[in-house]
Amino acid sequence: MQPHRTEPWSPFLLLSLLGGLAAQGPAPEPAPPRLRPYPIDLPPAFVAAITNGTRTTTGTPGPSHWTNTARYELAIELDPATARLTGHAKATYVNRSPHPLDRLVLHLRQNLLRPEAERTRTVTPGHGFELGEVKVAGQVVRARPNDTRLSLRLREPLPPGGEVAVEIDYAFTVPTAGSAPRLGHEGDRVFYLGYWYPQFAVFDDVEGWVADRYRGNGEFYMEHADYDVHVTAPVGYLVRATGELQNPEQVLTPRAREALALAAQQREVVHVIDADDHAAGKVTNDSPTGKLTWHFRAERVRDVAVSVARTYLWDATHAVVEDQHGPGQHGTCMIHAVYEANAGDWVRAAEYARHTIEFMSARLHPYPWPHMTACEGIIGGGMEYPMMTICGGRRPAGVIAHELCHMWFPMLVGSNEKRYAWMDEGFTSFWTTLVRDDFTLATNGPKRDVLGYVDAVRRGDDAVCMRHADTYGDDDFGFATYGKTAAVLHQLRARLGDEVFFAAFRRYTRDWAFKHPYPYDFFRSFATTAGQDLEPYFRTWFYETWRLDHGIQGVVEVDGGTEVTIVDQGRALHPAIVEATFTDGQKQRQTVPESTWLANTRATLRFGPGVVELVIDPDTTSLDSNRDDNRWRRPEPAK
Repeated sequence: MQPHRTEPWSPFLLLSLLGGLAAQGPAPEPAPPRLRPYPIDLPPAFVAAITNGTRTTTGTPGPSHWTNTARYELAIELDPATARLTGHAKATYVNRSPHPLDRLVLHLRQNLLRPEAERTRTVTPGHGFELGEVKVAGQVVRARPNDTRLSLRLREPLPPGGEVAVEIDYAFTVPTAGSAPRLGHEGDRVFYLGYWYPQFAVFDDVEGWVADRYRGNGEFYMEHADYDVHVTAPVGYLVRATGELQNPEQVLTPRAREALALAAQQREVVHVIDADDHAAGKVTNDSPTGKLTWHFRAERVRDVAVSVARTYLWDATHAVVEDQHGPGQHGTCMIHAVYEANAGDWVRAAEYARHTIEFMSARLHPYPWPHMTACEGIIGGGMEYPMMTICGGRRPAGVIAHELCHMWFPMLVGSNEKRYAWMDEGFTSFWTTLVRDDFTLATNGPKRDVLGYVDAVRRGDDAVCMRHADTYGDDDFGFATYGKTAAVLHQLRARLGDEVFFAAFRRYTRDWAFKHPYPYDFFRSFATTAGQDLEPYFRTWFYETWRLDHGIQGVVEVDGGTEVTIVDQGRALHPAIVEATFTDGQKQRQTVPESTWLANTRATLRFGPGVVELVIDPDTTSLDSNRDDNRWRRPEPAK
């Protein structure tokens, strides 16, 4: 790396609307007023939450903040031969709000598969949930689902501090892999169950019941709850699920239990179930009934997923979780990977998972749960659930990192994925880049994300982030939700500096763990930590498709120095960093601040003699959509 000169930025900064000097002609005509970002208007319900003391103007939860919760007792049996699931759910809703509730609202997401359902994704139609008897507070009621939702009127309002139980018998046929999003089965070999039980909608402090119908594209908004789960499957089928296994002696072989105990102690990955176990027919314990019931418990999670497979190998190790039990009090988390033989790089899946959990715990927030399991198969990409992921492909390193980063967003910080998908996928995409760079000892991930944004915008793929996930139509939902948001965060990191940026992310995550932040909480949390007005930044990049476009318009020699005219040709406001390289190889940087661009579209910088190259945004951290005019080199002298 070449040494940098340490001259202060732009002591000779000359501003001109046309880029010329006063000596070169009469003063130019005043420029028209710059188009500035509109303020971010808070919805009336959010303003009311601030008034009520559940939210604040600084991005932290208010002194009266609350969240509701639930307790689930779920028992299912899976018949792999018919892909038939039958179940009973007892779900107890706990009203911790100050409001009496006259009804309960539940999601029936399997009803996405009903022929008449409204969808944003192609599925193979089926029957959805087949509901049997439904009871509320012990009384049988008539259940009339409305697409993917079920509203149950209460005979007496549920008072603050009260709780009420709902019991539902239900069944459905698990769809084949690829015929429905986020779950499915591959023959009778591998089953992965998501949105497989009736689940309460969220009642939050801003809008009350938030129960948008499930259409396939937008994902989920869920309450943190406690789960007690029983899964019955044939002998020989390995069952993994969200939560800790409560009865290993009944379902796991002695060798498997010994291997797990070893994995909890040593760093090296342990084979809990291997090819020899399959060959010997010793994948699980035996049972006189030919069935085993696996019992799991999970606390303070948004959801529960289940994997049932007769062909999986099983690897295990553990991760060290920094500060899991308080500052300096480290803990551990069991790491599991289950995959079929000949699944390519899945033999390293436990290693990838361990690294992600350790990196994110150290850099962002301690992982709060007892295990993390990565499952192979079913879908081409990946899908996250608390403590569980399902990932396809033979090279899963990046997908595993991405899905495990979801344990923080939205599993820990429980944002609304349907309405603000960028707070889920975008944050996760940003952190995935950092995780993968750390694992591979690379440093080019943020630059790659920024240039990916530039390429997409130049193709015309830009889209607004602040939109409901179900409203994109032909617009590029994936770009707005994943790549654009990640790039916007990389740019913000460069603008604020690592110390401030990561302090802001840690504060936001700590404050909103096990709660439901809205975008305005995120915006204001960062602004408060940074001590800056970041509202124009967030308005520009999340609400608009404005482009940033700085360029070098001209370079001249003046009074023994070099003057460069920088032009701002887009609508997005952002500082322009200009780096000059001199004949002796040294470099100097100057910055045109955002305040300059508020009043002008051109700025003139003066450097000393001997400049051979000028570059705007030398570190590739800004989202400049046209980088063709960002570099100038001194022409070679004619021979």
